[in-house]
Amino acid sequence: MAANARDFLGRLLGARSTLEVETIMAALPIVPPDQYQWLPGDERLGTWQRGKLHWVPVGRDRGNGGRIKLAGEPMNPLAERLVNGMESLIELARLQERIKNPTASMPASPREAVFRYFGFPKLDAIERLDDDERKEKSALADKVRKHLSIRLDLEKKRKEFTVTIRDHGMGQTPANIHNSLLSLGRTDKADKPYLIGVFGQGGSSAFSIAKYSIVVSRRAPDIRKSGEGDGAGWTIVREIQPKGLRGAYYAYLAATEAGEVPFVDAAQADAAQFEQGAHFCHIGYDFGVSDSSIARTMYQSLNHVLFNPVMPYELYALRNTPEPMKGTAQRLARRVRMLGRNVALDKSFAQQPVL
Repeated sequence: MAANARDFLGRLLGARSTLEVETIMAALPIVPPDQYQWLPGDERLGTWQRGKLHWVPVGRDRGNGGRIKLAGEPMNPLAERLVNGMESLIELARLQERIKNPTASMPASPREAVFRYFGFPKLDAIERLDDDERKEKSALADKVRKHLSIRLDLEKKRKEFTVTIRDHGMGQTPANIHNSLLSLGRTDKADKPYLIGVFGQGGSSAFSIAKYSIVVSRRAPDIRKSGEGDGAGWTIVREIQPKGLRGAYYAYLAATEAGEVPFVDAAQADAAQFEQGAHFCHIGYDFGVSDSSIARTMYQSLNHVLFNPVMPYELYALRNTPEPMKGTAQRLARRVRMLGRNVALDKSFAQQPVL
């Protein structure tokens, strides 16, 4: 199912509040959960209505509530989303390599992959290089970070946060989004040592912290296979609480009974300037606080959680200028370089006699 309005994707990508999402959904042919619903096992409440959108459980697992609510702290799923973005950029480079050289051996680790495809070593190690090489490698890292970003927005009237993670990596075709970005526990990473995660689930916990989540993805053109659509798949994720039942679950808008998401064609994706990669927008994200101090907390927390990430990214925390994010390890290494190699960062203690 393709969305007909020419500006639909632009409005969806620009949505930053629950009101905007609900306005968009009000104009869509969505079957209410009480008219069509997944039940435990293979049973369904109601019948599929052709030409309309239906709420289908994330991972097509009616009991996904407990698995998705695994996040212990709101920052962790966001860090997982950023790691997914890094993997998407690495996988894109790997697929491009295989197109040029089908017999090319795979990198043995994520860091080896980053060095092979993007040309820079560990981010903290860059700070220990001599001046010329440090500037060269830093420039390469800064070029890469522009392809992965996380943005924090605040709707002041409702005191409502929105977090958007955007990567310009490999992306997914509309027909495969339900099997990849919306899957739970399914993975094709186990035999790819150059990727970071394995189980493909951590970032999904963000669905439980947001009131709505918007997911959009488009396959990179140079790795798209013959016959694969050039449009952008999209969906909206929310919690469903069935009447009379205790088990809430998380569901996304699906266009087919097999679970495929709706999409816009290539012309509409181009008009919205959505070229490739993935867009995860978590609206009404509950950090546990409702003031702008979360911007400072986000900078500190993400640098801590992603202590020494394989590649950098950009943080837009309530402003339109990015903060380069390279992890606390790089910040410490830079501090050592600026202060001198003989300076200790930890507090020193005078020697004490042993009694």
